[in-house]
Amino acid sequence: MAGYRFKLGIYLPELRLPFDQALDQAREMGAEYVWLNNLPGEKPLTQLDDAEVDHLAEGLARRGLKPFLISAGVTFKQIHLCDLNLEDMEHHPAFRQDLDSLVRTMQIAVRLGVSVVSTFTFAWPGEYTAGKPTWPMRWLTRGGVIADVDMEKLVRAFSLVMEQAERHGVDVALSMMPWNYTNTTGNFRRLAEALGSRRLRVMWGPADNLNCGEWDVARAGFGNVRPYLHGLHLKDLRVIDGLRCKFEYCPLGQGDVDYTAILRQLREHQSEAVLSVATHFLPPSGSAQEAMRINFANLRALIRRAGVES
Repeated sequence: MAGYRFKLGIYLPELRLPFDQALDQAREMGAEYVWLNNLPGEKPLTQLDDAEVDHLAEGLARRGLKPFLISAGVTFKQIHLCDLNLEDMEHHPAFRQDLDSLVRTMQIAVRLGVSVVSTFTFAWPGEYTAGKPTWPMRWLTRGGVIADVDMEKLVRAFSLVMEQAERHGVDVALSMMPWNYTNTTGNFRRLAEALGSRRLRVMWGPADNLNCGEWDVARAGFGNVRPYLHGLHLKDLRVIDGLRCKFEYCPLGQGDVDYTAILRQLREHQSEAVLSVATHFLPPSGSAQEAMRINFANLRALIRRAGVES
């Protein structure tokens, strides 16, 4: 394991800056890799023409930054799975719109030379209506019970996505968040095995897993995602009352996620995953850029603690 180095990246939107300024900040903080998504004050990525995509690529190259992942906004994040019919979901207006956005993202990825695009994985019942009615069940079951009919829908939906991924020659990384079906490594692994696609990857979110009540995220969780791991979405939080969905975001390494153990697992297995630094918290100054600098500094301290070169 001598000479092993982590790949340090950044989730660009959390700097809350226009593209050129965000890239300058990313480079200054020491990022080598960039997770691209829509930025404030900029045209959405899916609306860029080829010349604008080429300009984006030039800006990255000029700063020595490598795009490792690209997203099309928040595809499939706010669509409730229960609103889709198994037989004809591709005709559902919101599903169709998000799938079209994802396909355009694949086209942009090919032009940029990015091998992986990302998407979300549909909302549990009631998540974007009132009161998160299924949250207590999900917390008590350490992630939620995915019914057979819902797994069939997920497999159908992502089979359509993977058909497009094959056509464009890219992989698809599923994101993790508490309100979507891949909220835990266990739920992700169940979907991955049911889907059986060679194009499937994951952006691992240990803080989101922990927030959903998953036990042993650092070890068992790593084992679940390891065959599919493309990168980590790094943020931290403290769970105050899990059953009532009360939690608070905080600087990296100051919350409940055992990042030292996670880093050691990554080192032991010589993982090529990119550590994509995010924030979600704000310091007293209210500066998103300061929050990102804090998390980069804290990540380096965690890496030293884990005995790994950065």
